Amino acid sequence: MFHKKKIRILVLGASLISPGIWAAGFHDGGHSGGDTAETASGHPHGGMHADGHGHAQGGHMASAVGSQGDPNNVTRTIDVELLDSMRLTFSPALNLKRGDVVRFVVRNTGAIRHEFSIGSAAEQDAHRAMMRQTPDMVHKDPNSVTLDPGQTRDLVWAFTGEDQVVFACNIPGHSEAGMTTSVILAD
Repeated sequence: MFHKKKIRILVLGASLISPGIWAAGFHDGGHSGGDTAETASGHPHGGMHADGHGHAQGGHMASAVGSQGDPNNVTRTIDVELLDSMRLTFSPALNLKRGDVVRFVVRNTGAIRHEFSIGSAAEQDAHRAMMRQTPDMVHKDPNSVTLDPGQTRDLVWAFTGEDQVVFACNIPGHSEAGMTTSVILAD
């Protein structure tokens, strides 16, 4: 009898949760305060608009600098190394053009957790502010992935937006220590 009351209370409590919270719910790719990059839950922000949140048509994340690319249309591959010296290295060098669909093969070769995020300067600022609020947040979004030491993740991005693109690790203190790179797209 006591067990049934607990279940009724849980069901009643769940029904009182705002529909907006349920709508934000789970996404393909997402982020959370979980312990591994495999956790996918939380609030959408990968590929944010200037306000820090946004979706393009069809539910895919969008950004002022582009959107998730189609793996079948990749025009080039760039290896990215995330270093504990608070640097991002790119091989080959970032010579990006508007319309490029790039597969980033991102490797954390360090001994601490890092993140790789693509966005505009405003989006990266909003992302950094959110990360200061929730420093253990983990990402597996179209424009942002979190990697534990030794992990490798692919991210495919289509550069179709603003000219200036910022790549950053927004784990608190990392970008501020130099783990950011900005490029201007060629036409």
